[in-house]
Amino acid sequence: MALINVNNQAMPMGVNTGAAGDGQTGPKRHFKHIGELKDGGAKVVIVYRTVPGEPTNCLVIGVKFLPDVYHDSLMKAVESVGGQAEKEFGVFMNRQKFPDGTNMLALMHNDNYIKKFATKDIIVTFGNTADGKIALDKLNEQIAKDMGVKISELAVKDTSAPAPAVAKAKATTTKKADAKKVTAKK
Repeated sequence: MALINVNNQAMPMGVNTGAAGDGQTGPKRHFKHIGELKDGGAKVVIVYRTVPGEPTNCLVIGVKFLPDVYHDSLMKAVESVGGQAEKEFGVFMNRQKFPDGTNMLALMHNDNYIKKFATKDIIVTFGNTADGKIALDKLNEQIAKDMGVKISELAVKDTSAPAPAVAKAKATTTKKADAKKVTAKK
């Protein structure tokens, strides 16, 4: 007996399915804070578009290196209404927790998942074609121009956001870091 797909309208069948970016299930969504490495195309989440005092650098997380539970939670946070509303994803991450109760930003920092890259080496993706991609340094230039500020002024200045969260994370350990503690033998 041949099996048939009785709901063939529910599955998009390729990147060119539908008109003007619409799949058969509705419009395709493109999210802020998503990018890829210029060399190799590895997918990244852009945590901060600039680093204080280093306007040509950014902080990203390479999602392929994350354990599944962290990957899935991080991507849900990126795709969430709150994550999309925030200018810098790291500010939102600082308010989120992983399923095990650890602070999202602190764990990513403590476990060395956040990496610094030159903004010219990150491509921001907001579409499926070459027209839907821009180098992060060019995007930062456009944003600074639109805001009437220097690129160096785009870095997060809110003292309650990333710096204290990272400092606090270093002072107190996360559950995962607690497991790594070793006691000295006498």
